[in-house]
Amino acid sequence: MIHKSMMNSRKQYSPLDKRYAERVAVTCRVRYTGEVSTQPHQGDGLTKNVSVSGCHIISDRPVTRGTLLTLTIALPDGLPKLSLKSALVVWVSGNQFSVRFLDLSSDHRQRIQAFIWKSISHDTVCNQRTRFRLI
Repeated sequence: MIHKSMMNSRKQYSPLDKRYAERVAVTCRVRYTGEVSTQPHQGDGLTKNVSVSGCHIISDRPVTRGTLLTLTIALPDGLPKLSLKSALVVWVSGNQFSVRFLDLSSDHRQRIQAFIWKSISHDTVCNQRTRFRLI
């Protein structure tokens, strides 16, 4: 029987790395829209890295942390653009920001994971971290 405290302790890989999934350095065109009470957010950018849990974007306009965005990502996999309706802005620095994908459908998760597996190499793995982890 697994205790709840053991399940909660598995969420982080290490104190220095709070990501839940491997990110692969890949550049894809992305368009985003979202609204906060003071102004609409809308712009274009490029991904710096992508994972099944989120991505890092360099954009043409700043966004506000905590904003829920809709992203349209052009993965270079020969399939139609990926439309993600729930991407939460979790980090912002100037015109760069990171989002966490909320409510990712199983089809979208499988497509992103397949793309990552095809794209992964020694040069694309961010920070040269371990590619596989036993939990």
